[in-house]
Amino acid sequence: MARISPAERFAAKATPGPVPAGLATPCQLWPEASLDRDGYGRFWIDGRYVPAHRYAYEQTRGPIPAGLELDHLCTVRRCVANDHLDPVDHRTNVLRSNGPAAVNARRTKCKADHDLTDPANVHVSFPPSHPNGMRKCRACAHDRARRTREPQLAPVATLPTRTTPERTAA
Repeated sequence: MARISPAERFAAKATPGPVPAGLATPCQLWPEASLDRDGYGRFWIDGRYVPAHRYAYEQTRGPIPAGLELDHLCTVRRCVANDHLDPVDHRTNVLRSNGPAAVNARRTKCKADHDLTDPANVHVSFPPSHPNGMRKCRACAHDRARRTREPQLAPVATLPTRTTPERTAA
């Protein structure tokens, strides 16, 4: 009996999925039973597991360029469709995602509705306080500083009067 090639085993595992918005082809979904704890597919080859999306990309397009990682354009981690994978640097991959860093980078207003696109209103912290830089709203920082400089007078509460019980003569 002839042994099945790794490419044939790989092709037998992937099943068609939905067509994501903005892409022309459907996702090729890896089986849920073969996912790692982060939701990426795992493929057993040469005595070890390899990320299924990396295997798919390398089999059709060649090695992933040094310093780059694969970004799922469809945002489906278990997708192994090679035309849904784009080699990008780590920063680009993170900023394309829906993680907290990407969401904050796309914000144009702070919580107090100040403009974060105006360079005069944005302060970027650099090392050592924040290694990768962090945007802070200058107007909010000014308001916080003003509030700490103002005397904090606690409201005076009226104390209840103490009544003593009447003593009766015995």
